[in-house]
Amino acid sequence: MTGLPLRNVRDLWDNCVAKWPRKTAVIYEGQRWSYQQADAIIRRLRGALAANWELGKGDRIALALPNCAEFFFAHWASVHLGAIVVPVNVRLRPEEMRHVIGSTDCKLVIADERLWPTVKEAIEPLRSVRQAFVVGSVEGAEPYESLLSEELDMELPSIAGDDLLLVMHTSGTTGVPKGVMITHENLLFNVKNCLVAHSWRHEDVHLLVVPMFHCTALYSMLPGSAYLGSTIVIAPRPDLKELVDLIEVHRITTFIGVPMTFSMLTQMPGLAERDLGSLRSISYAGSPMAVAAIKRLRARFPGAELRNFFGLTETLSVTHVLPDCDADQRPDSVGKVLPDVGVMIADEDDEEVPIGQVGELCFRRENVTQGYWGRPGLLEESCFGDWFRTGDLALVDEDGYLYLKGRQKDMIIVGGENVYALEVEACLLGLEGVQEVAVVGVPATGVREALGELIKAVVVPKAGAKLGERDVKRHCAQRLTTYKVPHLVEFRDELPRNPGGKVIKRALV
Repeated sequence: MTGLPLRNVRDLWDNCVAKWPRKTAVIYEGQRWSYQQADAIIRRLRGALAANWELGKGDRIALALPNCAEFFFAHWASVHLGAIVVPVNVRLRPEEMRHVIGSTDCKLVIADERLWPTVKEAIEPLRSVRQAFVVGSVEGAEPYESLLSEELDMELPSIAGDDLLLVMHTSGTTGVPKGVMITHENLLFNVKNCLVAHSWRHEDVHLLVVPMFHCTALYSMLPGSAYLGSTIVIAPRPDLKELVDLIEVHRITTFIGVPMTFSMLTQMPGLAERDLGSLRSISYAGSPMAVAAIKRLRARFPGAELRNFFGLTETLSVTHVLPDCDADQRPDSVGKVLPDVGVMIADEDDEEVPIGQVGELCFRRENVTQGYWGRPGLLEESCFGDWFRTGDLALVDEDGYLYLKGRQKDMIIVGGENVYALEVEACLLGLEGVQEVAVVGVPATGVREALGELIKAVVVPKAGAKLGERDVKRHCAQRLTTYKVPHLVEFRDELPRNPGGKVIKRALV
């Protein structure tokens, strides 16, 4: 007899090992591991972490890794220990990484050799970090492989549904990263929503090209695949030719990505000659998909269903989905709310607005994280009664379709990455010669259409200052992650303001 009652995310994995030991769990760079083979690696990892480094339930483990099999194994080993995974965005600068790792008091870091100089600089001042292991070869650094030397017996801790599993960092409107706390029962809830949203099956082969440190991978794809006993193919990078090769060779059936990836893919030379008929599901999120891109997807992948979906880090990921039948007629909608999710569009008085009227998008409190790591009470500042305010403006039409209309928090989505205007503004105010600055998102057009939005900086120079577009971009590039650097720069004598003195940003678009 096989099959455990699902009390935590570890049970998802153990069920697969018991039910389908020979089924392929993960494929990476031509190597494949069955659930049984992957479980053997996970056992070695968790044993070494527990016995040699005294890591266990509630301890934080930082993963500063790009998409790779080592991320997959380290994540599941941490889950088995009852530890809390802290994924680190590999594009962060040292000071940003230091905040993510240090604010959560991570005891151990596993990093990629290419990131080691950045990670080393980030963790050197941190007293909480006991050890760092490096995937690859770096002189003087402890190799990741040393964690796999032997299998050590250990008694696994009990894990309750309300125990923490992940701390997923997302930038706030002030630019200071906030650690969203995700429990085991949060993940189990999202997994079931994903089955509805994406129509995943046991026999699916999922292409994992979205960053593994993002919520789509860790909230949905890894636990969702384990729930079903399906297979994940990890793409090490979003190289279009490599992605097409993976689809063809491994007979990929599902593909989640950002619109930019799919828009570029459909324009790839020679695509029509490739055997990509296995692909049955294409899901995208992060920004609207251009109608022209949807038409190209239909032509290139006639057997694939297209789905737009939406969710937030705080809302346990996916909350809405636009099904294939509506992808062409309603490309500007993120779809309808999923069955177990509560949603309301509210006015400034916390009252529900009439159908078709713009208000603030709110979610039922049960569908939202319990809070932010180390910042008690912060989440509650965005709540009223049983509802959580997202800061996003939206409307729901008479048929129940949700349309996003803007972001009160000044968030700009560039190629699926969230950029907060205040962070860019704060950076530019540090540039010599800048008097005032306002940053807004504008629709991407032309060759950059697939990015969804571009970052526009409107700068008011100080009297006599000589500033050019190159100065602004160079200053940001030296201080911000690449995708946060403004694409457009405009100089003005003054910023438009309302009678209360606030900048009218809509006049800058």
